[in-house]
Amino acid sequence: MTAIQITHLSYTYPSQAEAIFTDLSLDLDSSWKLALVGRNGRGKTTFLRLLAGQLGTQRAVKSPLTFTYYPTFLPKDEPAYFSLMDEAAFELWRLEKEMNRLNLSPDLLYQPFGQLSGGEQSKLLLALAFSQDGVFPLLDEPTNHLDGASRQEVADYLKKSNSGYIVVSHDRTFLAEVSDHVLALENGEIHLYRDNFAGYQATKDQRDQTNLDRDKQLRREIKSLEKSQKQLAANAQKAESSLHAKGKMKPDRKAELLDKGFLSKRAAKVMKRAKNVARRREKEEAAKQGLLSNIEEAPALDLNFKADYHQTLFTGRDLSLEIAGRTLFQGLNLAIASRGIVALTGPNGSGKSSFLAWLLGNKDFTCQGDWDLQTGLKISYLPQDLSSYQGYLPAFAKEHDLNYEHFLNQLKKLGLEREVFKQKIEEMSQGQKKRVALAKSLTEEASLYLWDEPANYLDLFNQDQLIKMLAKEQPAMLLVDHDQALIEAVAKECVCLQK
Repeated sequence: MTAIQITHLSYTYPSQAEAIFTDLSLDLDSSWKLALVGRNGRGKTTFLRLLAGQLGTQRAVKSPLTFTYYPTFLPKDEPAYFSLMDEAAFELWRLEKEMNRLNLSPDLLYQPFGQLSGGEQSKLLLALAFSQDGVFPLLDEPTNHLDGASRQEVADYLKKSNSGYIVVSHDRTFLAEVSDHVLALENGEIHLYRDNFAGYQATKDQRDQTNLDRDKQLRREIKSLEKSQKQLAANAQKAESSLHAKGKMKPDRKAELLDKGFLSKRAAKVMKRAKNVARRREKEEAAKQGLLSNIEEAPALDLNFKADYHQTLFTGRDLSLEIAGRTLFQGLNLAIASRGIVALTGPNGSGKSSFLAWLLGNKDFTCQGDWDLQTGLKISYLPQDLSSYQGYLPAFAKEHDLNYEHFLNQLKKLGLEREVFKQKIEEMSQGQKKRVALAKSLTEEASLYLWDEPANYLDLFNQDQLIKMLAKEQPAMLLVDHDQALIEAVAKECVCLQK
């Protein structure tokens, strides 16, 4: 057991005014399998990068361990083995052992890293992270690009690991399997739960429901107090008016009231009650503040979809796809209508992303079979790899011919923080970049959408937004994703590729 001490950690990005962390202190144990959770933009990736020293040396972090951050980005054109050698010190037998535990063939080490599937890349980098001695892995979304079977392989792999780690993922089932502690980023603070993710989620759900119930009760009480306050104010005004209108009273009644100071006392009493009600209302309002700070309602997303007049946009019969002499799949039959979502599924490496690239005109791929793609289609593509998305948002919108006002509106609906609007895209977290890419695709006019793993890096809040919108709109879309819940919720048809 080795301690990781964090003392008075504060950090603000140079391009932002608001701090990500302020005076953060906590002690962690290197044997813990920690799930780091929180909404996109709350600082999960920043926290990992601070530990890893990628944002400068942090005197606030003290540990004898060496931290390794996953994922790392390797050159795509050279063999994976040589890229890994430049990245970290490891012994080949140890790396191959970890690869074998993840059902990866050692032959992949000698293929260009860029030709490996997203899932193969992810598992290879994961094997690298655990093949080094004295290293504490910081795992940022290790399930991205992985099919269901591979996610389970990685979950089993992490459960059997003798070393601790910190893992970020938006896959609830996965986190419940691989964690025994939870670090939750909530309202600019970080809280430690000595339970796995399932226990944390149950505690949070119960707390959220309690806060929702309390909020409803306070709303009723505040509404009642507002009514009482208005009535008392009216009564006070009436009493004050009566006092000033004493000349209109009958002489005997006027004398009686003046003798007893009745009107003045009544006016003062009513005004005091009104002030008491106002103070109670302020107190109830203060109590209400913060109750729902971690409970958010998802605003509805909208899609700039314009259905094409053709009934069918693409048909393919007995298709096979090759790259560099290697066949990715064979015998694919597929049709995309002018409305309706088709999910393209299959194991990692079966050619799903490659098929999207071929549809977009990538000449590296050779397709055999019969197909027909309508000409003149406006296609919106949401890629896995967002490294080409760079620059400030106004220039990015201009480059891609986006209505800037609509683009910003989509980003606001997706919950992108206002201070992030001033950052370059390449400086954003993966979750923030993904929301920029998603907002771009939602904004641009299209009659066909090619979306490659849209749920990656999105928190559960954004995933729910996406599901509701797609289920309602049912645009013409070819959807590649490994999230079975997403596919079942939105897809009208599912086509499975086999290697």
